[in-house]
Amino acid sequence: MYVGVTGASGFLGKNLTNALHQLTEFKITTLKRSSSGKFPEINRLKSFVEDLDLIYHVAGVNRGTNEEILKGNIQATFNLLEAIRKYGKSSLRIIFTSSSQVYKKTKQPEKLITETYKAEPETLFGVTKKASEDLIRLSGFEHAIIRIANVYGPGCRPEYNSVIATFCYKSVNKKTLRIDGDGHQKRDFIYIEDVIKAMILAGTQKKHFVSGVYNLGNNRATSLRQVISNIKSLGIKVKESYSQNTSTGKNSVSLDATRFRKQFKWTPKTTLRSGVKNTLLWFQKEVTR
Repeated sequence: MYVGVTGASGFLGKNLTNALHQLTEFKITTLKRSSSGKFPEINRLKSFVEDLDLIYHVAGVNRGTNEEILKGNIQATFNLLEAIRKYGKSSLRIIFTSSSQVYKKTKQPEKLITETYKAEPETLFGVTKKASEDLIRLSGFEHAIIRIANVYGPGCRPEYNSVIATFCYKSVNKKTLRIDGDGHQKRDFIYIEDVIKAMILAGTQKKHFVSGVYNLGNNRATSLRQVISNIKSLGIKVKESYSQNTSTGKNSVSLDATRFRKQFKWTPKTTLRSGVKNTLLWFQKEVTR
């Protein structure tokens, strides 16, 4: 099977590519971000898409100017789909990594959000992910749109897209953890290895595959204070600072991944304690290098 991965230089893309290379039945082609940071034009994608049976569309921009976020998500997805139409196989399957940010946040963090919950993004990034989903849904290609919760693990960039990575990095470097709010705000965290296994299952299922939207999370909400407690339990001294804005961060989203679990026979294996430990150890090694 010929498999392509966009965004192969990012946190998710690197881990996915490494895992795919361990599977001998796959021939992997990657599309990394160019030095300019721009996604290739349609005609420049011909050599990438023309032989592929499966594409993992992982490329995306979640930080930057409004223009960079719009072009890095919507324009990139449009270019990819047009290139597939012109140069690729009609039987190709697309696995797209979307985000829990397509959902409107709820004031009930314990409430599990299913795929039928209204997608009403509150951030520009969420808007662009939802628009990209719609482009893929309308394309006619076989697809799985995976709305992923908060991914973390070794190699994740602090101060970018993982609060657990940020906390681990700062703790190891003896910096104060500054929490905007009281720390009781909750998130749905999922470890990188569990995400990668899920993506491979979605890409390789041969019988009874159903195109559509799937949530991917742990089916539970964890507070930031619980994350910090896990770091402390591993013998790390943590300095914390909380703001007085108790309303900040109370709204959140916890995903109900029942549909994905049933469809692809998947269950997350990594506990929060194990995931935090692995992430901490990775940052500790980085400090000693």
